Amino acid sequence: MQKSERQAHIRRLVEHTVIQRQGEFVTKLDALGIPVTQATISRDIKEMQLVKVPMANGQYRYSLPPEKQLAPLDKLRRTLAGAYLRGDVMAQFVHLVMSPGTAPAVGTLIDQLEDPRIFASIAGDAAILVICRGADEAESVLKMLDGMVG
Repeated sequence: MQKSERQAHIRRLVEHTVIQRQGEFVTKLDALGIPVTQATISRDIKEMQLVKVPMANGQYRYSLPPEKQLAPLDKLRRTLAGAYLRGDVMAQFVHLVMSPGTAPAVGTLIDQLEDPRIFASIAGDAAILVICRGADEAESVLKMLDGMVG
């Protein structure tokens, strides 16, 4: 099952049931015939920007983020402004150097773009490796990112 399908199931669960812990996602998805690990659920929660909101009984449950949030491209542009130091291309690889601690968030935003030029990204603490589908795509992605920061 693809990530988008799994996340659609997670969205429906959050909309129609009370989920208080990550383990409950694992159990409910497994009951639907969707085997998933807690680590995968943790990544999905981060990517989907699920938040915990209080219930009347004082406990908390997962909820979808407020609709007012910025689109991934706008969030990426804002985040890059204070985090991006430089980038370089080698073949189909784009290496991005970021301020310490900012690469995980920027990597998630890059993934959320679902840009067809990008195959995958790997974020460390202060660097991101973006693997593109080809050398031309890598040049194009770096040009786009450089353009976002001026």
